[in-house]
Amino acid sequence: MHSLSKLNELESGSSILLSLLILPITFASFFFLPQLLGKTAGYLASFCIYWIYCLLHGLQLKRGNLAKLYAWPPLNMQNVLLLFLCFVPAVGAFFAAFLKSYNQLNSTLFFILAAAALVNGFIEEFYWRGAFISRYKKHIGLAFVFPAVLFGLWHISVYAAYGITYQGGFLPLVGGAFFMGCLWGYTAYKQQRVLAPTLAHILTNFFAFSGLLVDNWVR
Repeated sequence: MHSLSKLNELESGSSILLSLLILPITFASFFFLPQLLGKTAGYLASFCIYWIYCLLHGLQLKRGNLAKLYAWPPLNMQNVLLLFLCFVPAVGAFFAAFLKSYNQLNSTLFFILAAAALVNGFIEEFYWRGAFISRYKKHIGLAFVFPAVLFGLWHISVYAAYGITYQGGFLPLVGGAFFMGCLWGYTAYKQQRVLAPTLAHILTNFFAFSGLLVDNWVR
C-alpha cells in the first residue's frame, strides 16, 4: 500500500510538472514563431502546438470514461443556475466584440471564426476542466483551483504573441481568462462534467475571436 501511494504521488507530481511546462513552451511559441514564420502562420502554429500539448497531456492525465464528462448533468436548481452563469462571458463577448465586428466579416471569415471557436473551446475544456476533474475528482485544489489559475496564467503567453493586438489590452484578456477559468472550472467541478462549460466556451470564443480577427487581419 505504501509503494502504491508513493507511485500515485510521483504520478501526480509529474502530471503537475507537465501542466506547468505549458507556460514557458507556449510563451516562447507565441513570442518567437510570429517573428520567424510571419504573423498569421506563426500565430496559428503556436495555437497548434498548444492544442496538441493539451490533447496529449489531457489523454495521459484523464481517468475513466470520457463519455461521462460530456453527459448532461442532472436537472436541479444548482445545475440550472450554473448553466446560466456559464454563458455570462458569452453575453459579455457578444456586446464587447461581436456587435462591433460582425458587419466586417464575410462568409469565409465566419467559417474560420466558427472553426477556431469550436476547436479551441472543445480542446481547452477537455484539458483544463475535463482531464483534471476526471483525474482528481473532488480534490478541490487539483481538480479546480490549480487548473483555473494555470488557465489564467497561460493567457499571458497569448498576450505575448508578437504583432497581435487585443481589444482592451492585458487586463480584459488575462483577467477575463481567470474569471472564466474559475466560473467554468467551478461548474465542471460541481457537476463532474464539462458539457455546459464546453458549449459556453465555444460560444464565447466565437464572439470574442470576431474582434481579434477584425482588429488584426481585416482592418
